[in-house]
Amino acid sequence: MLWVAIVDDNQGDSSHLNGHVDEYFKRNNIPAMIKIFRDGLDYIRATERYDIVFMDIRMEKLDGLDAAHLMRKINKEACLIFVTNMAQFAIKGYEVDALDFIVKPASMASINYVLDKAMKRLQESSHTVFSLKTSEGLISLSANEITYVEVFDHNLVYHTTKGDYTVRGRLSDVSEKLDEARFVLCNRSFIVNLRYVSHVGSDYLMIGDSRISISKSHRKELMQRFSSYLGDSL
Repeated sequence: MLWVAIVDDNQGDSSHLNGHVDEYFKRNNIPAMIKIFRDGLDYIRATERYDIVFMDIRMEKLDGLDAAHLMRKINKEACLIFVTNMAQFAIKGYEVDALDFIVKPASMASINYVLDKAMKRLQESSHTVFSLKTSEGLISLSANEITYVEVFDHNLVYHTTKGDYTVRGRLSDVSEKLDEARFVLCNRSFIVNLRYVSHVGSDYLMIGDSRISISKSHRKELMQRFSSYLGDSL
């Protein structure tokens, strides 16, 4: 699951932006949690680690540029998108590695553009690439495209944002190649990408419509990793 922050002290502007952002993710079948912050201080104090941040430049308590400088001290990977009434201020975004900027009021076209750009950067941020030899030929996948991998009938099934692919292999070999901060075993047959986990129950988790059981032996580690991924360790 993607974590998206909208930081804007204008309620009307933030609600308008939230509607467009929500529409983008629903249309593209991308699970996302969107949270609105009314000022930069509230955002900086939040414990969650956000993947995409829409930041208003002009805010009363803490302006967007100052908030962005503080954010970069704890989250260097987030895709930062400035939102402004005055485009001339957006050039300062280079100081904090801003991905882009949009001008208020945000149009659906501008949201499509910047979020397509953000998704591409997020997908490219993982250096791990898998080449899967399937019955249809070779498939190239980045780790970010993998939602979970399961053992099924002595094969591995890669469930991805592109589709499902069945190959020969061992789950232990896959686990060694993946970033342990984002991928974790939830039982001896499944390894999941925490980015796509929408809910964790007492003995199961949800990825999309898939309910995956959590074994007792893996629950403690999974919960620790999930909490760390959400930013509780910051």
